[in-house]
Amino acid sequence: MKKKKRGPPVITFKEVEEIYKEKKSLAGKNDFGFVANIFSDIHDKYIKRAKKQGKDANQSWNAWSGKNFQKLIYYIVEDFIKDAKNDMAAVTNDDTLRRDKLSPELEKVRKNIEILYANYSIVPDADIIIYDKLNFKVIAVLSCKASLRERVAQAAYWKIKLQSGNITKNIVCYLVSSDKDDDFKDVGKDISRNRIIVEFGELDGAYIFKEIPESKKVKHFNKIFDDLDSIFDKWFKKK
Repeated sequence: MKKKKRGPPVITFKEVEEIYKEKKSLAGKNDFGFVANIFSDIHDKYIKRAKKQGKDANQSWNAWSGKNFQKLIYYIVEDFIKDAKNDMAAVTNDDTLRRDKLSPELEKVRKNIEILYANYSIVPDADIIIYDKLNFKVIAVLSCKASLRERVAQAAYWKIKLQSGNITKNIVCYLVSSDKDDDFKDVGKDISRNRIIVEFGELDGAYIFKEIPESKKVKHFNKIFDDLDSIFDKWFKKK
């Protein structure tokens, strides 16, 4: 039996980059507020195109967003850092730092985030790692998933492990999500387990691509840029 050929992707990541660049070109300098609705804009375009191609639009979107959400956040955060602190900060990720062969710079970054277990060292789960280009110390890590599920508890565990090390104790740990499972939509008596962990636990905050009740630690995604600016101001003033 012949395998059914896959059709072209509904939206390529190159198209996502073009949507981002177009919106950025219309925004003011250093104004990243335009990203507030970018994921919903991509979603609307994706659903319309998937239906025209005769695909199950929602099922297809779930698979696509699961694979591409992290890539989009990495692209946005890297672009922001290039604009804000290009000569002082940079980004990488856990997969890169787990490679056998690293550049001298990334080897130093790895040593500044690794967690020790007896005679072993491992790199924690960190989809985006922001580090100081001058001393290679890690400033912050972001965990990014369209659907958080068990990721909140995992991220909290890594935050606790980082806090236990002298080198890693001040690393800021954030979550970023489109909150596909509505973990952050309710507060008060209907608050979810995952929101409780973020609000009252060790994690430094969560940034959501959805309208949700905001707090000091749970905010809409476009607020992350002001918070990163504050972190950078404190970090680089210490020198």
